[in-house]
Amino acid sequence: MKLHPELAANRGLLAAAALGLTVGMLPGLFYSMGVFMPAWEAEFGWSRGDMSFSLTLATVSMFLFGTVAGRIGDRFGAANVGPLSLFAYGIILTLLPLLISDVWHLWTGYIVLAIVGVPSSAIIMIRPITAAFDARRGIAMGIALTGAGIAGFWVPQLVGYLIELRGWRTAMMALGALPCLAAPFVWLGFRGTGEAAVRRNAAEHGIEFRAALRMRQFWILSLMAIGMSLGVGGLLVHFVPLLTDLGADSVRAAEIASLLGLASVCGRIGVGLLLDRFSATLVAVATLLVAASGALLLYMFGLSFAPLAVMLIGLAAGAEVDLIAYLCSRHFGVRSYGAIYGWQYSVFVLGYGFSPFLVGLMRDSLGNYDLALLVSATAIVSAGILAPFMRVPPERHLAAEPV
Repeated sequence: MKLHPELAANRGLLAAAALGLTVGMLPGLFYSMGVFMPAWEAEFGWSRGDMSFSLTLATVSMFLFGTVAGRIGDRFGAANVGPLSLFAYGIILTLLPLLISDVWHLWTGYIVLAIVGVPSSAIIMIRPITAAFDARRGIAMGIALTGAGIAGFWVPQLVGYLIELRGWRTAMMALGALPCLAAPFVWLGFRGTGEAAVRRNAAEHGIEFRAALRMRQFWILSLMAIGMSLGVGGLLVHFVPLLTDLGADSVRAAEIASLLGLASVCGRIGVGLLLDRFSATLVAVATLLVAASGALLLYMFGLSFAPLAVMLIGLAAGAEVDLIAYLCSRHFGVRSYGAIYGWQYSVFVLGYGFSPFLVGLMRDSLGNYDLALLVSATAIVSAGILAPFMRVPPERHLAAEPV
């Protein structure tokens, strides 16, 4: 099968973006937390709430600095900012286990890691793809963002293996060494074609961040991001305890929850292909309705349809970031893409940080996850209802404003 010319010409760019996203800060911190928890609890006696609070602090820090990181990327280019952030994040993560002796050290470390590492997220890594691709932009974003989904497979396994072998400090140092090793390859991939395309297109295609703030689509997309993250994020974190509450033993619950990774990768690739062929509005509505149906299946039928429900929710978990990135590029163009997508991505991550806490509160207050499932489905449907108001504008709408 012959590759589309856009894909064939930018294979190095796609590989660099996927590599950067799989070893970047966000999947590294989130996918490793649950594996580190038992070791920290055994050594320091910290509560799981205290340990989880470090991720909440990290998401708040990302929210506060995401737009700033995007502006820096717009100013200096992804090839300079992304690899440097990867390297700095890796160095700090490598040194962190030597400095931890109290839980507030962990909190401080995660705040610093989030601030330094936020340019290693999709805010910067997707930026060159928006300029290098047009006809196949959807699938290109899906391929690149698959890197973050694959991290859900290898990060827990690597960290768990090294903890058993040499302890949690060695595991954290190894997790920090990988982005340092990957940074030069990301730089090479971005320097080849991505930045040249961004510089060429930004001058004539896109609007300024200040102009985007005055557009209703900007705020509608923010509300969609909140709805998607609040609806999906908490369920992802609570799937194993939710399934055990429904009657599954711990092994069976873990087996069912592991379907999330596969569904996430399929969701990213599948939605990317659909975005290149159909209306973005139609794809967004269909994807979100599929995710909401998964939450409702768990609510109505419990464990009987749990594998199917988990996969339906996982499809959205893989596609939601792709949808936000794609809609940003089509509505606002390349010129200030980093700043605009930085805001939308930060809003999304903030919702992801608070959603598990809210789901846990509902579980603790009622003794089951019924209300959490209904609220999650409602939040996802609300995002789908807003999608038709995000009609992709004609190209003339994106003509660059005079500077």
